[in-house]
Amino acid sequence: MKPITQDVRHTLRLLAKSPGFTAAAIVCLALGIGATTAIFSIVNAVVMRPLPYHDPAQLVRIYSEFPTFPGGGLRRFWISPPEYLDLKRYAKSWQSIEAWTETGANFGGRDEPVRVQGAGVTGGLLHELGVSPAMGRLITPQDDIPGAPVVADISYGLWQRAFGGDPRIVGHETLLNNGKCIIIGVMPKGFEFPPGTAEPTDVWAPLQIDPAKPGGRGNHFLYLLGRLKPDVTLGAARDEMSMLVRQWGETGMHGGHNFDPKFHPIVMYGFHNEVVRTVRPAMFMLLVAVGFVLLIACVNVANLLLARAEARQREIAIRQAVGASVQRLFRQFLTEGIVLSLAGAVLGLLLAAFGLQMVKTTSAGSIPRIAGIGLDPTVLFFTLAVSVGTGLFFGLSPLLHVIAQNTHEALKASAGRTTATKGANRFRRTLVSAEVALSLVLLIGTGLMIRAFWKLQEVNPGFNPNGLLTMHMSLPDRPYADYKTQTPFWERLEAGMSALPGVVSATIVSGLPPQRPINANDTDIEGLVRTEGGPINNVDYWQATGDRYFETMGIRLMEGRFLDARDGASAPPAVVVNQTFVRHFYGNQDPIGKRVRVGSDDPWRTIVGVVEDVKNAGLDQPVGTELYFPFRQIGKMGFGLGSLNVVLRAKGDPAALIGPARRIVSEIDPSLPMAHVRTVDDVMLSAQARPRFLASLLTIFSVVALVLAAVGIYGVISYSVARRTAEFGIRMALGARPADVLLAVLRQGLGMGVAGIVAGFFAALVLTRLIRGLLFGINSFDPITVALMVALLLFVTLLACYVPARRATKIDPMLALREE
Repeated sequence: MKPITQDVRHTLRLLAKSPGFTAAAIVCLALGIGATTAIFSIVNAVVMRPLPYHDPAQLVRIYSEFPTFPGGGLRRFWISPPEYLDLKRYAKSWQSIEAWTETGANFGGRDEPVRVQGAGVTGGLLHELGVSPAMGRLITPQDDIPGAPVVADISYGLWQRAFGGDPRIVGHETLLNNGKCIIIGVMPKGFEFPPGTAEPTDVWAPLQIDPAKPGGRGNHFLYLLGRLKPDVTLGAARDEMSMLVRQWGETGMHGGHNFDPKFHPIVMYGFHNEVVRTVRPAMFMLLVAVGFVLLIACVNVANLLLARAEARQREIAIRQAVGASVQRLFRQFLTEGIVLSLAGAVLGLLLAAFGLQMVKTTSAGSIPRIAGIGLDPTVLFFTLAVSVGTGLFFGLSPLLHVIAQNTHEALKASAGRTTATKGANRFRRTLVSAEVALSLVLLIGTGLMIRAFWKLQEVNPGFNPNGLLTMHMSLPDRPYADYKTQTPFWERLEAGMSALPGVVSATIVSGLPPQRPINANDTDIEGLVRTEGGPINNVDYWQATGDRYFETMGIRLMEGRFLDARDGASAPPAVVVNQTFVRHFYGNQDPIGKRVRVGSDDPWRTIVGVVEDVKNAGLDQPVGTELYFPFRQIGKMGFGLGSLNVVLRAKGDPAALIGPARRIVSEIDPSLPMAHVRTVDDVMLSAQARPRFLASLLTIFSVVALVLAAVGIYGVISYSVARRTAEFGIRMALGARPADVLLAVLRQGLGMGVAGIVAGFFAALVLTRLIRGLLFGINSFDPITVALMVALLLFVTLLACYVPARRATKIDPMLALREE
């Protein structure tokens, strides 16, 4: 232990004598280790950490699919209540199969109603997770019996916000969608289900599915979660489910809507994998990118230590001459490397903590489980391991010089001049070329992400978001039991909002673009003849709209007319379609006057207009088929009117309308809260949040890498110029022009840069293929992006070389010769 203590003390004294070197090394390492720690913390919390439930590996998501639907089919689709009951009854591989739905809800707080994200759950779901409540009890199968009193478990956050943490909350009677509800439990702090959602759930209430009257088999709206039996693997459960699906398909026991291996199979995936499926590639891409930054920082410090070892050549030679072994020097260099690395790690942790706080506040819900990021023991252990590893990596680099040098020649050299070995010079140039190569790979990847994000911003959403304010409102079952009581409310609200000062127009709509769930509803298309591989009677999106929806949203009319006030309840049923609907079902035929029907009990509705396509599945996704219905003609269809979005187009700042809009709602029904009040510009920003987050982080990493690479090149060239001072003086004394010296230095630096760029080009050619799934609208090796990034790196390389090269031209030949 004593030798190690001596090495540490000696290292601290040496570092204190060279504050410039020490500061430069620690800052480089802090940037690399801090960035790596921050990204590992995100990846660990989002992707690697198990879900916080009992034995999460046994939890499995269960979906239905319709693979033969147009556009690649309906994948990972919902399951209907009758299908859920069949699976629960016949599948034997499971301890339990439970279901849930997600919905907004009006919930009675202590002082006023609040709008919350709610979930309807079957009686065993919360028990299936193996989580105990902080207070009270969980929902049980007895609570899930149709007709049982309505109860609810609430989140810890809602308990604090709406009830001030009242310890007597269990047993408290409140209102859920204007119906009586008893709070039976408070979930533990930090509990989330379903996990990974942008808006965490605050209220869980029983679904109360009636096995005697579960509804239609085509009414898909349930999410399913199963827990495997301890001795059953996911593969075995899939085999059993495939057998059941095949049997059901062969027997045709449910008429025209059976599970079937070809047309309507069941698919299953591990729950954890499903939560992180969409974000895992991006997370690991960030981890690779930040690894490049760390390597570049290590290369810089290795070069600094190598240069410092050459400056200490005489000292090292004396130590060898008096008996210091290579092993002894090896230990000393490693100690210096690890001490520097640990010092960089301390500063890096501070940078990481700041960066993680910024990520939490700016990711805007784009990354699931982001609330769990932090510097926990796993992350701290990772940082320690990275610190020791980097210390070993660059701490060994000066040994090349020690092993290669001749002690006798070093002792003869003057204290003022030392000469690096050819091996050390070659190693240093190789390190610089390597960090240039790494920088280019990172720059190209970043350039591709930025260009893809730019392409995404150029996408036409089909409407004009500027100047729009939106809010979401849901009507409780009491007193708004059906369309007869719902329709008058929306009429009054639309009229009141339209009359507000500063409002150009106001409207309502069931699904707000550019991101909304798909409907995929069966729809009769008059005259459509089914053909092999042709369109089927199913429409992606149904929209219930107000009188001036298209004018308010700025959606263009392509043919016919808009829906308006003339399309009242007693008017002939009308519908408007989008361009994709026309292309899909009618080809080149004129759709005006043709008819559709949304059920056998529904009247035929005449197509009166065609509007421009609107993005609904996301800005980066294809447009689906869409039908627009006037809300007064929804009638017994029973969709949409219980929960609608209100949209106002403002003459000025749309945010100024929030207060007046609340007043209108309060005048009509003071018990109704408004939710998701925001401008549509904010909605658009939210739709682009994830690619913006990735592009922003990669840009930061690339800037850091570029600066570190420039510093590395500058340091090597500066060191070379300092060592060649006498050589340049002699050249200039013999007639060399300053321009000749300038070109000689630039040639040396550009040689290292070009070698790194060539290596980085070929590496990027391979590695950028891994991110093709994250790119929108461009190829994974876009020539324009590659050319721009190569040019940028060449410019930075030239700039880093020019400063020391320019200094070399200012050498006074007489002073250089006198020193020689």
